[in-house]
Amino acid sequence: MLINYKKGNQEVKDKVDEVLKEVDISIFSLPSVMGRHLMRAVEAWVIVEKMQDWLEKIHPNTPAFHPYSIPQEGEGVGLGCAPRGANAHWISIVEGKINRYQVVTPTAWNASPKDSKGNPGPIEKALQGTKVKDANNPFEIVRIVRSFDPCLACAVHLINASGKEIGKYRIV
Repeated sequence: MLINYKKGNQEVKDKVDEVLKEVDISIFSLPSVMGRHLMRAVEAWVIVEKMQDWLEKIHPNTPAFHPYSIPQEGEGVGLGCAPRGANAHWISIVEGKINRYQVVTPTAWNASPKDSKGNPGPIEKALQGTKVKDANNPFEIVRIVRSFDPCLACAVHLINASGKEIGKYRIV
């Protein structure tokens, strides 16, 4: 979202500016837990508004699958973006079979260790300097890590209106 903003994507810029004004923060506050959540919400807002156009391009009773054949030899790269971050896939096919396959997940990017120049990975950098109120319940750490990668193993706690826990569910 920040790249779209900085590159002048007017649709994104208008929405980001509206949200920043509403919550009374600057663009420089976005590299943060709140910023990551806000930008996911703005991205969802952009997508929702695009859905009408996309739905009009669907033609019922037309094939949704097109037959293909696996080549005898080939290489490919797939790059994409998930809510958690960048996803990259590499494949090599030899004699009609997968010879090599590699995927680099958002978790690998976000939770990466220091690089060869000593620069910390994104999560490690965000954790630096974090003040923890209760060492036995370091919720600030949990909040920061999950803001990068909500698919890391976590649990959902259902809490009723009075604040009493009524169940736990593991996300798998």
